[in-house]
Amino acid sequence: MDKLIAFFTALFVFFPSYILSFFPCNIQESFEIPVSESALSVNGDEAAADVTEENGVVTYTFDMKTDIFNFFGISYSSDAYMKGVITYEGKSEGSEEFFLEPGENAEFYSLIDGYLENTKMNKLISVSFAPLNKDEADFTLKAVGLFNRKVLSKEIYIENGEHKLGVNLDWGGALSYLEDKNSSVEAVIVDGVTKVDSDASSRYGVRARSKNVNLINANDTGRLIQQSYYGTGDFEGYTGGIFMDNKWNYNPVQGGNQFNDSAKTVDVRISDNSIYIKCRPLDWAKEKEYITPSYMEATYSLSDGLVKAECRFVDFSGYPEANTTQECPAFYCVEPLNRFVYYSGNAPWTGDKTLSYENDLIFWPDAGYPNFNATENWAAFIGEFDDSFGIGLYVKNEVSFLAGVFSRGNCTSADPATEGPTSYIAAVEAYTFRSFNPTSYEFYLSTGTAAEIRDNFSKVAVK
Repeated sequence: MDKLIAFFTALFVFFPSYILSFFPCNIQESFEIPVSESALSVNGDEAAADVTEENGVVTYTFDMKTDIFNFFGISYSSDAYMKGVITYEGKSEGSEEFFLEPGENAEFYSLIDGYLENTKMNKLISVSFAPLNKDEADFTLKAVGLFNRKVLSKEIYIENGEHKLGVNLDWGGALSYLEDKNSSVEAVIVDGVTKVDSDASSRYGVRARSKNVNLINANDTGRLIQQSYYGTGDFEGYTGGIFMDNKWNYNPVQGGNQFNDSAKTVDVRISDNSIYIKCRPLDWAKEKEYITPSYMEATYSLSDGLVKAECRFVDFSGYPEANTTQECPAFYCVEPLNRFVYYSGNAPWTGDKTLSYENDLIFWPDAGYPNFNATENWAAFIGEFDDSFGIGLYVKNEVSFLAGVFSRGNCTSADPATEGPTSYIAAVEAYTFRSFNPTSYEFYLSTGTAAEIRDNFSKVAVK
């Protein structure tokens, strides 16, 4: 007993900040960076820093003990895109890159590496900055904020009376869960094959295997509903990876890479009805060490039978521009919903009830990447009947929809979201991929019958 008492006494004496960081009273919930008008500050206190410059890199060396932190903020002004490196110490020393956009009185926030594994630091060693898109920058570091955030669960959910929506912080905050709460959706198994529909047990005359059905395929980092962008191919300074025996372009992907490695979650903010997420994506065909110098942001919200996603992307690589085709977004739902439906008529949003159906879609590369002209800018996958339940995607810009089904009819479990078979849509848009050129778009999701999905999308449609 004496040895046990001595052990815990030593912990409190030698590691007090680590012990206190686990108490609720020491967790911060608001994150503002106090800025002094007269001097550089850290956590609101004037901080003496040794400032040096070498080969265009300006380094501020603090080497100061701080309260425990797992989240940092930078207040600055800059006329250039910048690369930063912060170095800190806790039980061991670490450093990580971050990237800043130009701005006056701008702020940047980031979780430290290892945040989700409860890594914490208590010493700020240095912060350095270098311009990326020009030789010299008019840059001012104003303040640094260090915060002790609650460590969130890797899976985060919001819900209202219509939907439950979830993201996975291990997968860059990509959408990984969507449940319809009003349509009595069930998963059943008929002759060994999974079916998903409203009141499926009654429709098929078998017992329900699941009544809480996730409609998004979350089998791996490449599925989900997520941002993905295609940039340059090989050039001096960049060599792409190999995927499906093909040479692959630079491809920042929100969820991670082909090896199921995780993107880095940079920031997350949650309210009752929305989730804001920021991540640093991986390069799809390359190993996790080749994390991309880019950021993806998304704000997800629920209202009026819709999921709204506001997406933003900025790349800091400086790679040559490339004219490429983008998935805006990449959409993977559960395979039992494998009947593709959309409106292709010449009188969009006028009440024309004629819909187009594709009942036998296969794996899209095998089918030659078929595109469909959905003139109301929405498409959905539903079950096998005209009045079956489904999930749909709407985008405001005029695009074509690439669609297909992988491993059709081979879903066999009560949880199709975890299986390999999947149904896929991409809102396909061609544009020039450029570094240092922020881009943004919105998309919407809805659930129900095709008629209900279309009606919900009509609330936000550009007519």
